[in-house]
Amino acid sequence: MRVRPICGLVWLCLCGLTAVTEAQVSPSPPQGGTAGGASAPSADALREFEDLKARMRALEKQFQQQNAPAAPATFPAPKEAGDVKARLAETEDNVEVLQSKVEDLSKKLEQRVNVYLYATAAFETFRQRDALFDARNVELFVSGNITSRLKAFTEIEFERAPKTSASTGTATNRQGEVEVEQGWLEFVVSDAFRPRAGVVLVPFGRLNLDHFDPVQDLTDRPIAMRRVIPTTWGEAGLGFTGFLPAKNAWLPDLAFNYQVYAINGLTNAISDTGTRNARGGYGSDNNADKAVTGRLGIVFYPGGELGLSGYRGSLDKLGHHITGVDADWKFRKGAIELLGEYAIFGLDDALQFGSATLKVPKTMQGGYAQVNYYFQPAWLRDSVIGKGFDDPKFTAIVRYDFARIADDGDADVAANKEERWTVGLNYRPVQSYVVKMEYQWNKTRNETLERGTTNGLLMSVTAAF
Repeated sequence: MRVRPICGLVWLCLCGLTAVTEAQVSPSPPQGGTAGGASAPSADALREFEDLKARMRALEKQFQQQNAPAAPATFPAPKEAGDVKARLAETEDNVEVLQSKVEDLSKKLEQRVNVYLYATAAFETFRQRDALFDARNVELFVSGNITSRLKAFTEIEFERAPKTSASTGTATNRQGEVEVEQGWLEFVVSDAFRPRAGVVLVPFGRLNLDHFDPVQDLTDRPIAMRRVIPTTWGEAGLGFTGFLPAKNAWLPDLAFNYQVYAINGLTNAISDTGTRNARGGYGSDNNADKAVTGRLGIVFYPGGELGLSGYRGSLDKLGHHITGVDADWKFRKGAIELLGEYAIFGLDDALQFGSATLKVPKTMQGGYAQVNYYFQPAWLRDSVIGKGFDDPKFTAIVRYDFARIADDGDADVAANKEERWTVGLNYRPVQSYVVKMEYQWNKTRNETLERGTTNGLLMSVTAAF
């Protein structure tokens, strides 16, 4: 039952009762007595009546407040469709700006930092030896242009995918190693003068500076470039590099390039099997005297260069020295290329080793001569192996190399000499990818330096990317 109609009815009745009562109780003009003989209500009755009316009004007001409809809840006005579209467009603009910034950053990184890899895998089978697959190495190159005048370069070799023991820190049955072969900083004063510091490739001969597998046409390095010159040969040091063009009417392409460094240098761990164990440490030296080495390259025309190198350094604290010279050449004309290198070292014969002296070979020498013939048969471009490549080509190679190291006073009394003939063929679908096949004839006198007296087949594939 609703309360408001009842309250209204009660109110109407009270109003009517009030009117009647007021008419009855209103005093008549005085006529010497009361009108109609009726008596006037008392003051207490009137007060009680007024109090009743006030209470009824308060009760009605209370009922009205309790039964008033609730105010509707207020919510934020919904966004118009136009506002939503504007917001969406603003968000898309922000995304485009962000993408543009990311692209700009990527371009700057590409301009400043370049990362390259090359990997080599090989297979060999030699007489009197087990045939094997060889995961030779993975090389990582990182070059950085901090600015146009500040440069950095690092070459890290992962040889035979080494697995290092966490407890000893040495390679386990993977038989490999990880080595920083280069890692230097360079300040470009000019093209002709570039100071460089860090771990540098020793500029003694061409092959040590240009030893990278994708560049070489044969899988094995020459014997002398491993035993006489311990390629890859890196040392900690400081020096300068530069390039100087020489304008000449007869030789318009004539130019000179050079590298000169002071380095820690070779130690006295030299024997009649070579210098591989004598490469200096990056953070130590067995004497206070620094070695000096350098190479001058004379470029006659693109593809034609003659190089002259030198080395001089102490081997111990008593002032025993090793001195070396090297000549290298590379000349290409059309499809024929001639290249080679010859190096010789002279050593003092008594070296300090602890409190005793150590005999070393008096001389070490060796080198190689190589002929390359580049050709591209007419059928190659449309063949299975050549289709889709712009400039695939074959290279036929013949190389002779040798090393001769004088006796160091051990059990044998004669020099150790090893020589090798190699014929090979490689295929390059692109310049940075090469498949190599070669056959070696090896001959050794006295102690073995590399392959000994064994012949065999060697194949490899290497790619830079």
